[in-house]
Amino acid sequence: MPNGSDVSATVTASDIARLAGVGRAAVSNWRRRFIDFPQPVGGTSTSPLFALTAVEDWFDRHDRPFRVEVGDRVWQQIRGTVDDPRLGELVGHLGGFLLHHQRDRDAAIGLLGEPDAAAARLLGSAIERAAPDLPVGFPPTWEPAWVPVARSAAAAADRDGHGALFEVLRVRYREVYSRQVAETPPAVAELMVGLAGLRGRSGKLTVLDSACGVGGLLEAARAVGVRRLLGQDIDPTAARITAAGLLLHGVGVRIVAADSLLADAFGGERADVVLCGPPSGQRSWPHDELVDSPWWSYGLPPRGEPELAWVQHCLAHGRRGAPVLVLMPAAAASRPAGRRIRANLLRAGALRAVLGLPPDLFGAGSAPDLWVLRVPGDDAPPAQVLMGLASTDPSAVERAWSSFTGSAAVGEPGKVIEPGGASLPPGFRRMPVADLLDGEVDLNPRRHVPVYPDSVIEREFPAVREEFLAALSSLSALTSSITPPGMPSPSGMSSPAEASDAGSEPAVASETTGATQPAWVTVGELAKGGALTVLTAPLQTRTDGGDLPLLTAADVRRGRGASGRTGELPGMLLLRSGDVVCAVAVGGIAAEVIDEVGAVLGPKVALLRVDPDRLDPHFLAGSLRTAGYRVAGGPGVGDEDGGSSRSGSTLSRPDLRRVRIPALALTVQRELGADFRRLGRLARSVREAAELGEEIIRVGYLGVADGRLRACGDPDSR
Repeated sequence: MPNGSDVSATVTASDIARLAGVGRAAVSNWRRRFIDFPQPVGGTSTSPLFALTAVEDWFDRHDRPFRVEVGDRVWQQIRGTVDDPRLGELVGHLGGFLLHHQRDRDAAIGLLGEPDAAAARLLGSAIERAAPDLPVGFPPTWEPAWVPVARSAAAAADRDGHGALFEVLRVRYREVYSRQVAETPPAVAELMVGLAGLRGRSGKLTVLDSACGVGGLLEAARAVGVRRLLGQDIDPTAARITAAGLLLHGVGVRIVAADSLLADAFGGERADVVLCGPPSGQRSWPHDELVDSPWWSYGLPPRGEPELAWVQHCLAHGRRGAPVLVLMPAAAASRPAGRRIRANLLRAGALRAVLGLPPDLFGAGSAPDLWVLRVPGDDAPPAQVLMGLASTDPSAVERAWSSFTGSAAVGEPGKVIEPGGASLPPGFRRMPVADLLDGEVDLNPRRHVPVYPDSVIEREFPAVREEFLAALSSLSALTSSITPPGMPSPSGMSSPAEASDAGSEPAVASETTGATQPAWVTVGELAKGGALTVLTAPLQTRTDGGDLPLLTAADVRRGRGASGRTGELPGMLLLRSGDVVCAVAVGGIAAEVIDEVGAVLGPKVALLRVDPDRLDPHFLAGSLRTAGYRVAGGPGVGDEDGGSSRSGSTLSRPDLRRVRIPALALTVQRELGADFRRLGRLARSVREAAELGEEIIRVGYLGVADGRLRACGDPDSR
């Protein structure tokens, strides 16, 4: 149970899901199912906040696992103390306080013993005296409401360590502001550290990041043993968070809060390694003020090429031969305005590789490229550069770089042997510099390297072929199980009408009739009689992203799981097992029975929630699909006599409530429902075989073109 020091701590639904080890949809489901689930204490209708203590009490009562680590508890208290726009400010202040507490624990604890207002007046100046190595420019004022958070942080640091605690706070801050705070993903930061050769030789090296943000690249360098770290960022809050996090680990750090282009704090430094993820698309960068800068050894960057200004800034801050790794937008490799500078980088031997990174590592927007550069030395410029694309695995980039630089074994199985060097993984290629120095100087690796499907890299052709053959075998077996026309069905009934006359009382019927049971009944009549409920998504349902899975109309038509994302909304509908979902369009009706619960109903999808004691969901879904397939003149959608409302071979967009299904006994419904389920399996098998067929064709063409596959046999034989 929590102590009383964190009564202000709040959690979002995403926090609850993470701490409970479940998906966000499960939390939404609990809120609907359990009337005693805690009510929001703040936030908005789409992003409510819950009191952490109340949530913990609820999990205790329901005997569900829910573990809040000490660092998470401090973070939730931070979120309950300030609004989101001030999270960075409070995290930065806590970083300074933790440094004070680490360096002079007694003095820091003495301040926390004062009343909140008095402690707030004293803490700012005390931290400045205890940690003069923090960057200037950060507001020193503490607020009284922040002092209880500092008390919690002090207790947590005593237990878990100052550096470990603050790293939790830094990571959580980045998660909240993942779209606003520019920071390199951890996997990419580790990759850059590896390509720079920092592992195993980092003790006395100096690493510089001139656009350090909240310190992701410098933290990755520290983690492999670098002891001297330099960084600069225009944002005082980001600079403060970076400096505090690194200083708490006891390394040599100098972080400056200023514009690296206009107020370069490291003009006299020549770092052993430069790592940088500069801001992208700076329209207002100081081009005119920097016309005479000494950095432009490769040409004055045009006004529309700020990223090439950052590249040259980074090269100017490395010693001779120093590796320089810069994250660049993909467009910077081919924009016409920058071709002169790109050509000069190639001629000088400064550019060594342009590497496409896995898109999945970057949450928003397109993935950048990684430019691997080197400050030219006395040796001759290399004749080749490495071009490559890593579609899923960043470690493939490091393997390719090792092979390119000659540090990997030659001739590994399954590798492509390129002329003049060691083997390279698929998706990478050595490019002669002379071939790139044309009129465009296009360095986009997507132009020079074949773009393989993920399956080529992950599974290769044999696995794809085996899956395709297995899908064909399954398709054949399912097709053979369908009874040909003229043969009796497994139930011995030739039609629903005969089944209805066989003596069983129908379970569904129109309430508009008397004792006579009709042969057909509409969806609207079933809803009126209580056999099912027709539901649709709220008009405000978002489809542009969020934490919850969203079932779209395209998902229903393709018979797949939820592929969309949405946010929490009052009145949203969570799908249950046995629900029937329909997408109605011109030419037919797609209907599926839900097996996996938790997704949110999307727009343009109808939900039919059935009474299982009166209506079999698989029978209903199959009957709706059948109505969609009926040609003109067949019963299902249309006039009272079952005729279609239009001539032709397909339906117009039907009114779902007017769709007719057979009125049958529940036992017969279940029997036909089982048949419809078998047909559903056949439909999924057909789709799977078609998708694998397309994949094997793609893989085959790429493999033959690349020389890795051969198509044997007579090309004219059938």
